[in-house]
Amino acid sequence: MAVVVVAILDRDNWTANTDIIVVVDADKRRLVWVPRDLWSPLVNDRVNAAFAKGGGGLLLDALAELGLAAGSVLCLRRAASEAALEGASVTIPVSEPLDFWYPVTPTSRIEDGRVEVSFRPPGETLSGVRLHQWIGARTMVNGKGTDFHRMKRQTVFLRALIAQGFDFRRALKDPELVNIHGEDPLPLLARVSANWRMQLHDWVADAVVDGKMVLVQRKPKPWWRRQLRRLRLALKRHR
Repeated sequence: MAVVVVAILDRDNWTANTDIIVVVDADKRRLVWVPRDLWSPLVNDRVNAAFAKGGGGLLLDALAELGLAAGSVLCLRRAASEAALEGASVTIPVSEPLDFWYPVTPTSRIEDGRVEVSFRPPGETLSGVRLHQWIGARTMVNGKGTDFHRMKRQTVFLRALIAQGFDFRRALKDPELVNIHGEDPLPLLARVSANWRMQLHDWVADAVVDGKMVLVQRKPKPWWRRQLRRLRLALKRHR
């Protein structure tokens, strides 16, 4: 199967939640960001708890149950991603003014202290903590932020990194910070380019399950509605 999952833990230990989950499909030349709050009936928890509870195998099974089947998982501890981005600088486009509340440090709780961070059009050159603020900020000053806004910024960030030739092998430098389940995902990941589609798994709805605010899968659209949506998008692109 030419589909792999890349997951990044939100703390530097193997029992942490996966803050980022991306399904990479080489045949479709597509990357799909999975919301960390998506409810997994198999795990009986949010999908971002799957790796902590059962490793890469449980994460694969949970995603398959949600219609996102893959053959292997590459999971990185937070320290691996931080080491890879150390000293990095990337210029990203910014389409509108953005203002967020962000924890005093990337791994602290926003309830324990916060700072205001801003990004301004037409673009920003990010380095150091600004990289992590762009990737991870979720709470907008005006209160309108969601995890989908955060994931959308991650697609912008990743596309810019790929376009400038960033060496992603830096994240694999310390094998103690990398966990691979299933077949070797690296040859497939090496094929990803900046012109691949990057989208969000957003056919979901808000819900409360076991007292938790989560997202749940919506029922699939009828085939004719999917075709109609594709036609509308095609017409919009050709206007």
